[in-house]
Amino acid sequence: MKKIQKKILVVILSAIVAFSMPTALAVDAYYNLPLDTGNHHRYSGGSRSRSRSRSNSRSYSSSGRSSSSSGSSEIDQKTAIILVIAFLVIFVSVFGLIIWCVKQPDKKSKKYKNIPPMFPYNATEQITEFIKQNDENFDTEQFLLWAKNIFITIQTAWAQRDWEKIRTIEKEELFEQHNTQLQEYIRLGRINIMENINVIDAYLHKLVIDENFENLTVSLRATMNDYIINEKNGKVLMGNKNEVFDTIYQMTFTRRKGIKTNLINGLIVNVCPHCGATVESASAGVCQYCGSVVHSGEFNWVLSNLESVDEHFVDDTRGIIFSNN
Repeated sequence: MKKIQKKILVVILSAIVAFSMPTALAVDAYYNLPLDTGNHHRYSGGSRSRSRSRSNSRSYSSSGRSSSSSGSSEIDQKTAIILVIAFLVIFVSVFGLIIWCVKQPDKKSKKYKNIPPMFPYNATEQITEFIKQNDENFDTEQFLLWAKNIFITIQTAWAQRDWEKIRTIEKEELFEQHNTQLQEYIRLGRINIMENINVIDAYLHKLVIDENFENLTVSLRATMNDYIINEKNGKVLMGNKNEVFDTIYQMTFTRRKGIKTNLINGLIVNVCPHCGATVESASAGVCQYCGSVVHSGEFNWVLSNLESVDEHFVDDTRGIIFSNN
């Protein structure tokens, strides 16, 4: 924005200089016109009267001096007209240049798209107090840090087209849905690049409890570059490398009711239900010790839904919801 303002200032200063030259010349030519060309000064000033001016005009036309004066007046008229036209041309050109400078984007600046239309209700304090009544190991700060890491892992895996590493992170239905979408990208020879991921904020938005599960929704705001390229030649097919998407995501994590947080060295972990070994949530999709697929929803939080907030989003300010459906 500052660069555009400097450009406009330079254009305006240049315009002032450019305008002053033809304007001064036009005014000078105009005031030097003889009386018989219609100069208004013949009707005012001194002892000159309207009738005398007319008499003088007729006398000029009958003398030899009249011819020279008339020719000179025609030249001055043409000069004035040319200067006025030049003035108008310069004015229109400078005005158009100013408009262009205002509309011209700064190539070095980031172009933000999909600015969040609203920020969902923040119920972090309310939800934390409720969960800790039955799960004393629950740490909101650690949980949100874990959620941020999950988000980045998912975006990276999508760009790398390696969805198996997400198997322990997502609920089976969501995993199959995303994996099907990714396989279609692979079939079409496309790569969805997601880079420069920056998680700006995350907080607890809603906790829905039914007869069997707890569903905890995290509102997460992140910026990133998001575009699609051809895998063979790297040509951008959709999007723009310079566009930065600023979006709020709703990440819903689900775990069976009554399950408590597993912490090792202060970090949230998944435990293999078959051999009891610790499974890194953001790494392999299977237990690295016994090879079993870990469905962490039964033993810890698992991502059951991921969607972005748009203009149709309906904010829920209840915080904690009990549902029997």
